[in-house]
Amino acid sequence: MKNVLLASTALVLTAGIASADIAVTGEANMGLKYNGTTTTVHNEIDFNIVGTGETDGGVAFGASVDLDASSDNSANNAAGATSDIADPEVFVSYNGLKLTVGDIGEANDRGGVADLGYDGIGVDNVAEINAYGSHDVRVDYAFGDIAVAASVDSSNNDWAIGASASFDAFSVDLGYGETAGAEQVNLTLGYSAGAFGAKVFYADNATADSLGLEGSYTTGDVTVTAVYAESGASEGYGIGVAYDLGGATLAGGIGEVNNTTVADLGISFSF
Repeated sequence: MKNVLLASTALVLTAGIASADIAVTGEANMGLKYNGTTTTVHNEIDFNIVGTGETDGGVAFGASVDLDASSDNSANNAAGATSDIADPEVFVSYNGLKLTVGDIGEANDRGGVADLGYDGIGVDNVAEINAYGSHDVRVDYAFGDIAVAASVDSSNNDWAIGASASFDAFSVDLGYGETAGAEQVNLTLGYSAGAFGAKVFYADNATADSLGLEGSYTTGDVTVTAVYAESGASEGYGIGVAYDLGGATLAGGIGEVNNTTVADLGISFSF
């Protein structure tokens, strides 16, 4: 698996550049978060810089990097701020086949249940416990409504494969890989019909099986989502409400994670 993916990096581009473009997109949020004992004012900012181009022969290429920053502050506690330049990626693609090198998303990191609230209260994390590793080479291929991927960590023996597909009202996400010698698998089945949506998530990562259930209902610009998750002795459940403002979303969530009440309320937007 690793040799096949690493050999792909030997691709040589000999044609001239036909076109090139640089785009800056971003998203941010702000609001209140409650962790069971303390309410904190929280905000996050994420700018994504993407440069793309295409050769005369039709080979697309590009690179991207994220500029991230976040802070937490309240009248009772100043938790400081964090910021970084993250997720550097470089890619080439042709006819649905894409090779990416850098701080990539692992091929088996897909599916799962909703993260309730404007920033996430963590109910989904109870079920989504798989440790996917830190891969740096990935190959994707898409055809019709099916997408497949494979990724490796070039510094060790970690690897993963994944696939996603949609058929009318149904969707399937499947991931399988090996991290630090341990096998792991995750599967998400989704269904959406009109205003209603549902998902079932299952994962096995050698330490525990985990299960996640999600149900949602949308009326107008309002979506209500409920999630239940369990893994071993850990359990979480909650409900979230999101109001689409057009370019921004007002959202909040409340629930319990391992017998601790958690909640958030705020606004997120993209530009």
